[in-house]
Amino acid sequence: MSAIAPKLDAYTKVDVETASQGKLIVMLFNGAIKRAEEAKRQMEKGKTESIHKNLIRAQEIIAELRGALNMNAGEIAQNLDRLYEYFQHLLVSANIRKDIRPVEECITMMTAMRDTWQEVFEKLARETAPQAPTPTNPHGASMLNLQG
Repeated sequence: MSAIAPKLDAYTKVDVETASQGKLIVMLFNGAIKRAEEAKRQMEKGKTESIHKNLIRAQEIIAELRGALNMNAGEIAQNLDRLYEYFQHLLVSANIRKDIRPVEECITMMTAMRDTWQEVFEKLARETAPQAPTPTNPHGASMLNLQG
């Protein structure tokens, strides 16, 4: 392990602890995609143990996303749950059969979902960002730039 690793771990911990809910969702998807892509690379090399570890980690991340759903939120949460369940099914299937096709399908779908979440959260952040106040003078009146 390099000397940089502990600093990177500390940075990651701070990033996670201070992240918004939207950023956390995107980070989780990034982690699941990264693990699935690594499992795919390991399949090409025939490294069974590494394939298993990476697919299990991707499954755990998807389980975290499923566990965070508010199932009282209605149909959207139920649909997301079914989609996350399908992701897990693909990852389990790939792990059992050591088949690259379900991993590729899962990566494609997770990437599309991650990109959609990221777009939604960025749009929401823009819409809810505080507007810059109009500059005022010490007496509270708006400042005018009069040139003549």
